[in-house]
Amino acid sequence: MSLSAATDFRNRIEQLGDLPTLPHVVQKLASMIGRPNVSAEEIGSLIEKDQVLAAKVLRLANSPFYGFPSRIASVPHAVVVLGLNVVKGLTLCATAHDIMKDAGLDQLWRHSLGVAITAQILGKRLDMKNAEEVFVAGLLHDIGKVLLYVKWPDVGKKIKAANPSGDRPMVQVEQQLYEVSHAEVGGWLANAWHLPVALREPILFHHQPGAAQDAQLQTAVVHVADVLVKGMACGNPGDEWVPPLSRQAWDLVGLDEESLAGCITRASDEFLAIDDYL
Repeated sequence: MSLSAATDFRNRIEQLGDLPTLPHVVQKLASMIGRPNVSAEEIGSLIEKDQVLAAKVLRLANSPFYGFPSRIASVPHAVVVLGLNVVKGLTLCATAHDIMKDAGLDQLWRHSLGVAITAQILGKRLDMKNAEEVFVAGLLHDIGKVLLYVKWPDVGKKIKAANPSGDRPMVQVEQQLYEVSHAEVGGWLANAWHLPVALREPILFHHQPGAAQDAQLQTAVVHVADVLVKGMACGNPGDEWVPPLSRQAWDLVGLDEESLAGCITRASDEFLAIDDYL
């Protein structure tokens, strides 16, 4: 594919003409999110108009991965407790889950949820102010694959055909065939959805964390979580390749051997509950 064709990919996404089908509620949410004075009540009541979607958001918000002592009973309450960006991200995650499940990509969702859980564990260990955001960033880090392999199935088929054994990095095959990767596609999608930089950069740079500028720690955490989860074989994002660990990201996260072992043990324990969210 030529560079002009790769640019066409981006144009199709940014013009919102070729996005995965989103519920009307999510489309409206994306348009109102930029308003400076939008309230938790407004966001909550909007999401609750789609009862199925609201139930999925609350199910994720009340998952054991967050570990809040009291139950989050409503979407407005979730906005207050988790923050607007997290609830918006969870809304998109619930939609992405449906798309992946309908396309038979349960193992990609399992991998994404594994990365989210591990990123959250790392974020809490680092005392990150908004550790819930890295959970959402982990869930969405491979969202570009939804376009490449679901929305554009002809593209996905060519990528898979070029790597039948799955022993080459999919990101490398994508670049060779189309001069664009799922991470870049995900970054464009994040822009089109008006996601904040704390979610956008981990999606765009999870294979190149050193390129992040405004969300360096969040990107490093998602990168390290992605590598760990691939090594732990939780789910399958499309290949068997364990990506190289960025030394810069590793130093930024600052895990010693004991802390790493503790994080892996806790993540392994929490992975046992993943089937409840598939």
